[in-house]
Amino acid sequence: MEIDIMMASKRFALDQLAAGMVLAQDVCDASGGLLLNEGAELSDATIASLRRRGIGQVMVAVEETLTPEQRAARKAEICARIEHLFRHAGDDPMLLKLRVTLLNFRLAGLE
Repeated sequence: MEIDIMMASKRFALDQLAAGMVLAQDVCDASGGLLLNEGAELSDATIASLRRRGIGQVMVAVEETLTPEQRAARKAEICARIEHLFRHAGDDPMLLKLRVTLLNFRLAGLE
């Protein structure tokens, strides 16, 4: 059986973080100021700094193993969700383009 490894993101509370984890999204403070960039590797000091600034959770990059069946199911879930979100879009060319762009973005890494 072929198993693929892909990168995904998962939300972690600060007390679940460990040094060496990598951020999957930028971390901003309550006023929108950027604290850490996506891709930053966490250290004990940065985790403590986030705690002092009142950050409760962050998105971390994690490896995820998927069988071909799981990959197909994930694609189907994503496609169904995008179709639901754009169900009232009609033939508006800008919304159609947005739908295709969003679908390509969400399916990236699953191909």
